[in-house]
Amino acid sequence: MSNLKAYVNRAKELVAEMTTAEKANLVSGRGMWETRGCDRLGLKKADVSDGPHGVRKQLDYDTISIDKSVTTVCFPTGSCISGSWDTQALAEMGEALGKNAKLHDISMLLGPGTNIKRSPLCGRNFEYFSEDPHLSGELASAYIKGVQSTGVSACVKHFAGNNQETRRLTVDALIDERTLREIYLPAFEKAVQSGNVDAVMSAYNTLNGASCSQNRRLLTEILREEWGFDGMVVSDWGAVTDDVKSVSAGNDLKMPGFEGDPGKIEEAANSGELPAEALDRAAECVVSFLLRAAETKEKDENADDKAEDFETNHTLARRLAGESMALLKNSGVLPLRKGGKLLMVGEYAKEPHFQGGGSSHVNPYRVDSTLEIFAENGWETAFVPDFEDTASALEAAASCDAVLVFVGAPESEESEGFDRETLDLPEAQNKMIFALGEADAPVVVVLFEGGAVTMPWIASVDAVLAAFFPGEAGGGAVYDILTGAVNPSGKLAESFAKKLSDTPSYLFFPGEGDVSNYGESLFVGYRYYDKKDIEPLFPFGHGLSYTDFSYGPARMEKQSYLDDEQIDVAVDIRNTGEFAGKEIVQLYVKPDAATSAKGRISPVKELKAFAKVELAAGESKEVRFTLGFRDFAFYDALVGDWRVNTGKYQVLIGASSADVRSEEEIEVVSTRIEKKVFTRDSLLGEIYEDEDGRVLLEKLIETVNAGMSGKNGDKPGDDEAYNKMMMTMPLKTFILLGIPAESVDGILDALNAR
Repeated sequence: MSNLKAYVNRAKELVAEMTTAEKANLVSGRGMWETRGCDRLGLKKADVSDGPHGVRKQLDYDTISIDKSVTTVCFPTGSCISGSWDTQALAEMGEALGKNAKLHDISMLLGPGTNIKRSPLCGRNFEYFSEDPHLSGELASAYIKGVQSTGVSACVKHFAGNNQETRRLTVDALIDERTLREIYLPAFEKAVQSGNVDAVMSAYNTLNGASCSQNRRLLTEILREEWGFDGMVVSDWGAVTDDVKSVSAGNDLKMPGFEGDPGKIEEAANSGELPAEALDRAAECVVSFLLRAAETKEKDENADDKAEDFETNHTLARRLAGESMALLKNSGVLPLRKGGKLLMVGEYAKEPHFQGGGSSHVNPYRVDSTLEIFAENGWETAFVPDFEDTASALEAAASCDAVLVFVGAPESEESEGFDRETLDLPEAQNKMIFALGEADAPVVVVLFEGGAVTMPWIASVDAVLAAFFPGEAGGGAVYDILTGAVNPSGKLAESFAKKLSDTPSYLFFPGEGDVSNYGESLFVGYRYYDKKDIEPLFPFGHGLSYTDFSYGPARMEKQSYLDDEQIDVAVDIRNTGEFAGKEIVQLYVKPDAATSAKGRISPVKELKAFAKVELAAGESKEVRFTLGFRDFAFYDALVGDWRVNTGKYQVLIGASSADVRSEEEIEVVSTRIEKKVFTRDSLLGEIYEDEDGRVLLEKLIETVNAGMSGKNGDKPGDDEAYNKMMMTMPLKTFILLGIPAESVDGILDALNAR
């Protein structure tokens, strides 16, 4: 349940006292950034703000201008902080954001962004966490708990299927039910049931033919009735095209709101077009939010901290960025040894590209410069800012002990509102890296980027550090890692492909016209690379350290479990290197071939648990995981529920999706009896797998074969190929072969009546 649950009864009482006009007034905003209130009943309005990684309170509430917002600390974006794989880090960041929101009289922060990274080209991927729903859900829940611990409400977004910016206001995302349930909804489900989020933002796009802000299946049947959500549904800004249908479907608050909105709602309620219970529900959800906001403000009226502690938050942002950056390659050049001369190439060495564009864009307090921090700490440096100036860079490299190249796409290419056109870095950057790779000095590439890029020069360089968009203190965090002040511990929350055509949605993204067909189905990210046996450039979960870790064998109490039992898994991790460090231990579940088959497509393996463990040099710790029903289940769209196939599963523990260090096989037995319904279109092979069906079928097959004997007495049933062919035929084939229809239907009646 959300934190708003405590205010539900009082909200019901207040709404019961309201006129229809007063209720209608509540369900649309007051301009761009405020809700409406109800003066007669003492309900004050509340303010909301963008800012998944920094509060973006508008200085002018009549606009949506990105530039005119308060100064605040810009924390790492979703694509960076997700690399920490650390729920505590997300909670700390969320708490800091919540405290900052309160300082600016903000009652709801519009974040986190939890959509799945279906394609690396999505222009808003820098705001999102991962290609994996389990990782996304765990990080989102921790972030939400941090924000809401301060009394500020979080609003998880964008629900659901908002995985591209191309035609985002009009595109219809066509996602089959199983894929929706297993890939695109679980992170939101966890945000509701584990994170207890106060608000959910309905997305711009259409989902399977129904606008998300007017989608009763999504907002009422799944979100409220199945998941038990009791908070407030807020539309994305400008997503609502029909105010009445939106409230009827389950959307509570339309944003932004305009003068004529309440009148339309009141008229529809009075005419009966808008059911009274739908308007009451929406009004109650808004009032619950307003009650919590008012209580939080009252508690904070006498607080001493009336201004943001910029330095403390900047220091926190630097530490979080250092926890999150992923060292992708290191031939031994890192950490750098002080005493030599460094060449830094690229403008981002001086002014990092630390955030993306759009509604999450923050007006930062102070931006760290890696170049300046090296100089302040006594390192001898040379600087070539221009990538067209290869000659100067090569000349400088000749007298340097190491070359640091700072690369990334221009700020104009990664933003809300449009998708990326390529995974390639600008041509001049690639040419510079190739040229420097021919020099004698080792080359380190620092990547400031919102997501995955190609690296045609990977064999020519000595080290690659993925900094992503690390926030305003990211330049300092880069310094910390390059010099060894911080041992890198981040790992990729998304796969890096060798080329765009290798990516899972390449044939389908972003779609044709207003239709985007999710034809890759379940196979997003590492699930696709595993299934297709394609080696990515860097796999999901990959990241290096300046120390080494060894894994002991996975341990479980027994080898067979019922699917409703908890399964405890333990493994010992040892730091075998010379430096203290942190390892992200990942657990994947893999059904064996016989278990995963059974007529359904399945990923090879899926992430089900992870833990970040800190170890001193030589230290060993036991890491424990607990698995349950959903960790072995798939969504059966035919019955509309989750279920487990009885069979054998491998529990894989490793350092990445491609680096399994320990595994153990167990059997999981389903406690839910699968009710099979057979029809005339059921294949003989499907019926033959059923014990009772086999007995009934063999009699019919014997009758058919007897009538088809050859001159020498040979029967078709003696031929193996014939028998295989028979198993692929539907039951109704017997009618065509002369078996009475009532005999065929008798078999069906007998099987389906059990």
